[in-house]
Amino acid sequence: MAIDYVADAPISPRRRTMAGAYPAIGFAGALLIAVTAPTWRLAFIGTREPWRLTLPFLPFDGTRPFTAIAFVTGAIALGVAWLGLIARVQRSKAPQRDRMRVVIGTALLWFLPVMLGPPLLSSDIYSYAAEGDMVTKGHDPTTEGMFRLHYGYISHVDPVWRVPYGGNPYGPVQMGIAAGAVHATGHTWELTIWLLRFISLGAVLLSVWAITDIARRHGVSPPVAVAIGIANPIAVLHLVGGGHNDAILMALLCTGFAVAQRGRFWLGVVLIALATAVKLPAAAALVYLGWCQPGVGAAVKDRLKVIGKAFAVTAGVIVTACAVVGVGLSGWILAMRNTGTTTGTLSLPTRLGFVVSGMLHEVGLPSSDQIWIAVLRFAGLAVAAYICLRLLGVVERIGPVAATGACLLAVMLLGPVVWPWYLAPAFALLGATQLGRWRASVLVLCALLALEVFPVGVKSKPVLEGNHFISLVLIVVIGAVSFAAPLIVDRWHALADEDSGSVVGS
Repeated sequence: MAIDYVADAPISPRRRTMAGAYPAIGFAGALLIAVTAPTWRLAFIGTREPWRLTLPFLPFDGTRPFTAIAFVTGAIALGVAWLGLIARVQRSKAPQRDRMRVVIGTALLWFLPVMLGPPLLSSDIYSYAAEGDMVTKGHDPTTEGMFRLHYGYISHVDPVWRVPYGGNPYGPVQMGIAAGAVHATGHTWELTIWLLRFISLGAVLLSVWAITDIARRHGVSPPVAVAIGIANPIAVLHLVGGGHNDAILMALLCTGFAVAQRGRFWLGVVLIALATAVKLPAAAALVYLGWCQPGVGAAVKDRLKVIGKAFAVTAGVIVTACAVVGVGLSGWILAMRNTGTTTGTLSLPTRLGFVVSGMLHEVGLPSSDQIWIAVLRFAGLAVAAYICLRLLGVVERIGPVAATGACLLAVMLLGPVVWPWYLAPAFALLGATQLGRWRASVLVLCALLALEVFPVGVKSKPVLEGNHFISLVLIVVIGAVSFAAPLIVDRWHALADEDSGSVVGS
């Protein structure tokens, strides 16, 4: 399955060897993470310890600092291998079918160890299973607390979610899939977790067709787009490894765009509506898709009319899904307020709020962490809203797919809570469109954000969670490196051209 670079000059044996090494490097990184990551501390309460992939000479009990060092090493190897894979596929002159086989084969190779290890870097999948169990028993997870379960699935859920009130911000499609998994496995907890993980894996693989179709219509190499969208470290470690429902959102959203751009606009709207019924931010796609539907030069009122109809269809789909699954629409919408109570992620507004409040305390001025966090979170969302509105002015030039990807990226990065898996759909959409030199920024940002959450002891958490100033500096550094990536790439190419010219001249 190896693909060699095709160039005017002969390729050295060493270059050929390195060209074929990226799949193995990424596999080694994914394997190291999978075999050393600790199992969630509540995963086997009242049950036998679930099977997982291990190696006899590597501990997997959360030993500090070994677990964190192993994760960082593995994630760096996976990120380097991913970037190398993209460059290799992009420069190859082999037939597209062969290159696509390499990309999909490499992605499957990287998925294998993380599927055989424990659910990675998050305990969310245990909450999904408990919510599904609630639905099968006639409870509404958006308005009723998980304490209704009393025993069974709830014993494996993080105590932060075992509240005496509803607060799970997932839509009816997510709840329905989780309930279906519980029912299909006969309420067997271990099998439910495995089935939910395979559903996430299936959703990622189903995205391949849509990403390929979108890329082809945007003049982007489909193998490169698929490599960016499904083989990136966030997709490997979090969507597949962690079993997050963002994989389902990504599959529905990408498929909706692909179908709509094939001329079946309203079917695309229905699919995007289903994505919205997983998580609400997917609704941003309706705005940009509806804005472009009337065609170039259309009046604003005509564009708004299409957007209004699209949202009406979406409302109908969501209401129907809520009725079928048995969850309340208002409860789901109101439950999303609870996501803002989390303050432990690498969110720029949240960390800046802590730092500003701390500085005021240091100089003897009265201050409140919560007030400053709330103010700066509002400011962050306001900036994100401004960016999203500005995207309407360029959406006809860049296309609704790129506009939606940029919108989701802005909303997530400037939002009150930032988890890497939130950004996976945005990276998939952006990777399938023409980004020019800014593609380097997207790739670097994705690779760096994959390191945001790592296992520490028996529970995963954001890196440097306790030190707000260092966390803020880290966020700024990630942003600066991402923005500087195009300049670095341009300089690299310039030096390569100079070296090539020198060789030719000699």
